[in-house]
Amino acid sequence: MLDIKYYILIDAIERHGSLQAAAAAIGLTQPAATHRVREMERRLAVSLFERRGRRTTLTAAGQRLLEAGREAVPILASAEADALLLARSDTQALKWGVDAHDIVSHILVESHRHEVKNLELYRFPTHTLASALFEKQIDLALMSDPPVQNGISNIFLFEDELRAVVPASHPLAHRESVSAEEIAQEPFLTFSAAREPGYEFDLFFNPSGQAPVSIQTIESVSTILDTIALSQRGVSILSSWIIAAGHRRELAVKPLKGVTIPVRWYLSCRESELVNENLEGLKNIFKNINRQ
Repeated sequence: MLDIKYYILIDAIERHGSLQAAAAAIGLTQPAATHRVREMERRLAVSLFERRGRRTTLTAAGQRLLEAGREAVPILASAEADALLLARSDTQALKWGVDAHDIVSHILVESHRHEVKNLELYRFPTHTLASALFEKQIDLALMSDPPVQNGISNIFLFEDELRAVVPASHPLAHRESVSAEEIAQEPFLTFSAAREPGYEFDLFFNPSGQAPVSIQTIESVSTILDTIALSQRGVSILSSWIIAAGHRRELAVKPLKGVTIPVRWYLSCRESELVNENLEGLKNIFKNINRQ
């Protein structure tokens, strides 16, 4: 197999049209470039170049190597650059999986204060977060329905409750609480339309015989809050900590009438040396997110 330096020379000859100009462009003497051309053709037992007047052109065999080299050389150069960056990294990164609950900037800020200084964020659909932990794509996740699995630790953090989010300009913003019937009449924005037991469809809408007249699924809580705030239309039901973390003056937050739906939050972690080294800092960060 030819060394990468030969592919660089082939590319330079095609770009500059002569061996002399190509050699100068890549920092070779002409004799050295001539030697490389002869060595390539000797090793492959094919002619790669031909002279047409003053211009050196590629044969069909040379053209094929040019195409392959132009694909491979940038990939190899990028890989080498990545390898250098990884080698220079002082610490191994903790991979944090984030689902629809994506108001996370203050958590990343807190990670520095608690000496968890290399916390990387990876986005996953909510229903794939547990699988990402099992498959070691991530090291930790904030979850309300944590997986029970060997090799996964679930650390209880705090409990909050579901609240309704409505536009500040809407009449519902002036109610002490909102009923299922009132919420059902508005466009309902949710990060998951799945009817999971123990949540709003199971404990709020169904007992009242209600269902939202329209549902829009948006797999991002920050986008849901932005949409309601900016359009002053639509409603949602979300965990109180995420509403507080993404607080906007254009929104009003109301209790659900006739029911309290608690949500218990856990830090789910893969059992590893890296996680164990940072566990106390991680617990402090995530336990405090409902107090922001």
